[in-house]
Amino acid sequence: MRATRTCLFLLLFTCTKGQPVFFVKDATLSVQPALKVERGTNLTLTCTAQVSHASGHIPPHSYNFYKDFHNANNMQPLEARGKETLHISQARAFHSGRYQCEVVVEGQKTKSSFQEVEVKGLQTPELIVDKLRVKEGENVSAVCKAEEEKGLLTFTFRDGSNVVYLAKTDSGQAQTYILFHSGRTADLTCSYVIKLESKILHSNSSNVVSVEVQELSITPTITITPSTEVFEADTVNFLCQVGSDYQSSPSLSLLLVKGTKILQQNMKTGQYTKKVQAADSGEYECYAIMNKILKTTSANLTVKELFSQPELAIRPTNVFEREQFTVTCESLEFASERIQSSDVKYYIYRNEHHVTLGAFDGKLVATAGSESNGNYTCKAEARNIIKWSQAQIFSARVLVSRPIIQVVGQVVGQVVLGRPFLIHCFSENGSFPITYTLKRNHNLLNRSESRHPHEHAIFTANISSENQIQEFRCEAKNSPHPPLMSEALSASVIVPVGLVFLTIIPTPEDVTEGHDVVLICKVSRGTPPVSFRWYRSDSNIPLLSTTTMANFSLHTLHKVSSEDNGSYHCEAFNSGTDFTRSNKVTFTVRLARWKKALIGGVCLLCVSALVVVLLMRYRAKRVGVLSGEASVWSKRPPDTGDAGDVEDPEETNVEYTEVLHPQADPARVPLKKGTDTVYSELQTPQQGLGEVF
Repeated sequence: MRATRTCLFLLLFTCTKGQPVFFVKDATLSVQPALKVERGTNLTLTCTAQVSHASGHIPPHSYNFYKDFHNANNMQPLEARGKETLHISQARAFHSGRYQCEVVVEGQKTKSSFQEVEVKGLQTPELIVDKLRVKEGENVSAVCKAEEEKGLLTFTFRDGSNVVYLAKTDSGQAQTYILFHSGRTADLTCSYVIKLESKILHSNSSNVVSVEVQELSITPTITITPSTEVFEADTVNFLCQVGSDYQSSPSLSLLLVKGTKILQQNMKTGQYTKKVQAADSGEYECYAIMNKILKTTSANLTVKELFSQPELAIRPTNVFEREQFTVTCESLEFASERIQSSDVKYYIYRNEHHVTLGAFDGKLVATAGSESNGNYTCKAEARNIIKWSQAQIFSARVLVSRPIIQVVGQVVGQVVLGRPFLIHCFSENGSFPITYTLKRNHNLLNRSESRHPHEHAIFTANISSENQIQEFRCEAKNSPHPPLMSEALSASVIVPVGLVFLTIIPTPEDVTEGHDVVLICKVSRGTPPVSFRWYRSDSNIPLLSTTTMANFSLHTLHKVSSEDNGSYHCEAFNSGTDFTRSNKVTFTVRLARWKKALIGGVCLLCVSALVVVLLMRYRAKRVGVLSGEASVWSKRPPDTGDAGDVEDPEETNVEYTEVLHPQADPARVPLKKGTDTVYSELQTPQQGLGEVF
């Protein structure tokens, strides 16, 4: 750290021109006479700075002192600030701590190392009271002093070993008022603690001050007349009093308390009178209060019952509408030495209205119904003592009504043949529990008990034919009376779609181009409406979808062509099934008849034309003599060259010229070559080639 500071100031020396150059080499803090001293010692803290300078001129500088990292200049007079010495006169424990000084030269600050100062010993506090003899309820002013100590002190006041007050102050003393609640000799002391930065110092205990507390003779007495054991309706007097020296004191208050209830307060005469009941039995306390001092005493009172609390009974317990029931009110115990059972009168109430007018025997006979329902209670009375029974709620049980039977499910009132379905049996009126019984053709199938409105009687059933739906009934019973039977179950029975058939008109062998083909989709059974869909087997997109009330439907393919060749099927479904697929029908579209006739005519025409062509060629090549002239066939003579070019000797073709004569040449024979007819002249060995004319 020192080397760093030296480098900093040397750098300042080399870079600054025209100004005094200096640096603080070090700052040192010293404590005199020692770091550990006894309380009351005068301490001197000196801060020394080593300042190096170039010109011999030492710039002005100041000093700051710190205790536990906080500025400590407030511990000396203001005129001492900025000096190199800090004086602490008559040091106390408060002055203990870690000290450090700081040198400030033209804004440059250098701090010394820490010095740990410890001031031993605390002043023993002094306790002062204003009274040494008091009465119960009086206050004593107590002052605890430690004025030589500095800083924040926490004072503790004790009565013996009990802490009676705590106070924090920096004035060196604390005051409180102590109230005494019992006659005795109280030994009062005080002490204090001072909290330093790193520890807490405890002082010694102060002097002991004994205060004599005179007891107040106000402990009350309680008297109960005529006796602590009485009967109901007796008048009882309570007398609460204290000694005669205090009975008339205006600062005295008397209270009569039973449990948490104040029966009488500020009892100047100390008397309290009451006509008691059995509930008044128990402990009674008398309190005397004077100058915040409270004294108490107690006594027990037992009050015997003239008659016991009446009991209300309703019989029978389960009463149905239009049945009679009886309400009775009766006390079972009596104080025979005081009253007779006939001395007690009873009153029965329904919904706080008296219902036994003119009758006091505690009995009511009524017919169950909505008018008799309510909250019943009764009152027993004798010698102005009134007792009430516990209340009871009466509600006549409602006879079950004729049950209703119905099908429940996704669609209420519908049953799918062959599938299980749910039957709900319920009564709109009737007290719970209700027992429901499902019967089929009067034979018991199942039984269920409902104990509250949200508990339903649900049964599972199944049928195999439509008319079986009316075989179900249910019974309801909630009383000894015979059960009630419902009507027969009524519901729509849905027959699922059976087998599906696809047929076409005309038959697959007779499907002709340009004609309509009718695809007929039919189901063997099924409750309408029935939905139909037609498909070409190579596609999942239906050709047509329709819904009808019949068991079949049609789809027509208009003016079919070869593009309609293939396989077809259909599907059918209703609300009882998803869908059922039919058989496949395959057909190939044949040519129309006119196309067949046209093709035949064209073929016949072509043949005829060919024949005509052949005949014409035949006639063109024919050489003969008409009208009796003979036909002469001659080979063309070779060209001699006199009349033109010489014929190619390699030419092998022979050309014949037909010469018509009146008579045909019998030696001519036709030869066929392909479709052309060529006629050749028969030659014999004696014949030679004739000349061509």
